[in-house]
Amino acid sequence: MRAEISYDLVMEEDMNFVEGTFRLPGGEWQVVVVSKRPVPSSETKLTTWDSGVTGLVVTFPIDWKLNRAAVETLLGQVFGVGGWDEVRGPDSIRLR
Repeated sequence: MRAEISYDLVMEEDMNFVEGTFRLPGGEWQVVVVSKRPVPSSETKLTTWDSGVTGLVVTFPIDWKLNRAAVETLLGQVFGVGGWDEVRGPDSIRLR
């Protein structure tokens, strides 16, 4: 299964913070927020924001590389997605 993803920031090779939106086939846009913290492994939490929009908040270890590949691999594992198509989706801050 393939899904769509849209990043709010220009993705670099290693970032401290990533925010964007994603949409599973036939689903609504959801928000993903990933930030580096002093944790031993990634921690993933399904979240519903005050707007009612759902998504994922991820805490990522400081010494791991946080980039497009890392985000898409993590989301793929959580949602069973084999590949992502980068598209122009809604801004995550407005969606939340």
